[in-house]
Amino acid sequence: MLPFKFLDAYGKEDKDRFFGRERETAQLYNAVFAANLTLLYGGSGTGKTSLVNCGLANKFYPSDWLPIFIRREKNLNFSLQAAIARHLDGQQPSDFREWPLADQIQRLYLDHYRPVYLIFDQFEELFILGNREEQQSFYQSIAHLLRARLQAKVILIIREEWIAHLNEFEKVIPSLFDNRLRIERMNDLNIARVIRGMAGQAEDPEIRIEDPKTTITRIIDNLRDKHQRVDLTNLQVYMDRLYRTDLERQGGSEVRQVTFDPELVERVGRIDNVLGTFLEEQLMRLENQLDQQGVPSVKGLPLEILFTLVTEDGTKQPMGTAEIRESLPRNREIQPEQLQYCLNEFQRLRLLRALETSE
Repeated sequence: MLPFKFLDAYGKEDKDRFFGRERETAQLYNAVFAANLTLLYGGSGTGKTSLVNCGLANKFYPSDWLPIFIRREKNLNFSLQAAIARHLDGQQPSDFREWPLADQIQRLYLDHYRPVYLIFDQFEELFILGNREEQQSFYQSIAHLLRARLQAKVILIIREEWIAHLNEFEKVIPSLFDNRLRIERMNDLNIARVIRGMAGQAEDPEIRIEDPKTTITRIIDNLRDKHQRVDLTNLQVYMDRLYRTDLERQGGSEVRQVTFDPELVERVGRIDNVLGTFLEEQLMRLENQLDQQGVPSVKGLPLEILFTLVTEDGTKQPMGTAEIRESLPRNREIQPEQLQYCLNEFQRLRLLRALETSE
């Protein structure tokens, strides 16, 4: 089993390989107890989602919290209602979705007797894709929920460049910025700790870092973007490429130990090339699987589907399968279930993020 997670965020089960964010995890844990609304923000690629999914999640016993993760999809208010409904025990009342948010949350709490945590990931999508009516409706619902003083907390996860768009939200909830936590980019020392920790988790074969100071320094240098920043999500892909490349270097059969050394890092090269190769590999794999399912003319089809879903900001554009099929060139034929398979794979591999970063 390969030891790295590609572009996916860390989850609760990844506790043993989540490194370098101990201080921020403790700060977030304290923040969510300080108030019922927490604003978590930072640059893209700083690991905000992983901090909640893995760091914060492992601070709780399962009986201490009921986490509900919400992404906007087509409308944040509808997605919130659907997420709550999925967590109800037993049959929900026929008019449940017409209830005020506070009443829905109270019903949910009585079902589980655990504090409810509404975690809004990639909250900036409300401003990238939403309209004023959707935004104002959401603001009022959250304000009403907070005034109700229930066993419920709200965590908003947002890219820091979208903070300025919260001014209308602040007018509804003046305390919006009172309990906030900014996730800074890791310095080189902490990134080196993460690299050592990730390598130390590999078991079969294990990973040895030769000439650690030079090797790790070159890895970090190859990860820097044009602004000299290191995206922690990209680190997973890069470490995987190092791992696979050394397996190939050793012949790939019955390798007992993988070695990361300066020569290997030089061979793998910069992250831009690695992400481009990763994207090509995953799209080719999808083409092969669609071909096996009988989809005609699959060459380039996954990439065309992917492009229909990308906004100018590099985020996922909410579109149904019918809308996507209509957006494809007329010579493309794909059945809804096969298209849904592609969408599930894009979601699993976070290929929208790979496409954005590789541009």
